[in-house]
Amino acid sequence: MKQVQASSIRTVIVDDDRTIGDILRDLISKEHVSVEVFNDGFEALQFIKKQPVDILITDLVMPRIGGLEVLRRAKITNPDVVVIIITGHASLETAIEAVREGAYDYIKKPFKLQEMEIVFNNAVERVTLIRENRQLLKELKEAYDQLVAIKKERTESNYEDKEEEDRMDRLNFFSRDLLGLHLMHTSPIGKPNYFEQLQNISMLKKDGLLTEKEFNAFKAHLLKAMKAHE
Repeated sequence: MKQVQASSIRTVIVDDDRTIGDILRDLISKEHVSVEVFNDGFEALQFIKKQPVDILITDLVMPRIGGLEVLRRAKITNPDVVVIIITGHASLETAIEAVREGAYDYIKKPFKLQEMEIVFNNAVERVTLIRENRQLLKELKEAYDQLVAIKKERTESNYEDKEEEDRMDRLNFFSRDLLGLHLMHTSPIGKPNYFEQLQNISMLKKDGLLTEKEFNAFKAHLLKAMKAHE
């Protein structure tokens, strides 16, 4: 069995008449279409279980397993499989049943090769459209997930900024003598009690109101101010 590329359209033909199977294979074989022919529905299903197919062309009446059962099981492995029913025992009832089961088209034997070629080409277009829709949905989902991630990141960032603002408000509220961040680059007026301020920021750090980085920044500023007033 030849290796099939992921982009190929997998096609399975099932007909107990070997001649019809071979003719259909020669008719629909193309560069981007892989074709497997089976003369027995059971053997076809064994293949389909392992390799879900895109297009299924099956005879309706066959020994052991009929075409409708092949259709049903093929749709379990790939709900989007495009099924073309061919039969020499056509009736309105069987056509309606095939459509209800999800058949894409129904062709009566004997059929013209041109008729089959047109139906098959339409099936290929349908498979191509299904794949394009899947890809579009995938890209839309990825874009949506990215937007959700960006929104979450911004929300968390805004939340952290709000926490920072709340913490600074609490700092200036709890310690009236503690220099605010807006005074970090200005010279203190007079000579404040630096030891009390160091004690204040130490307590705030202990209570979790100052991070290690914030505490070190305040401490460095206070030590620098102390030296300037010696």
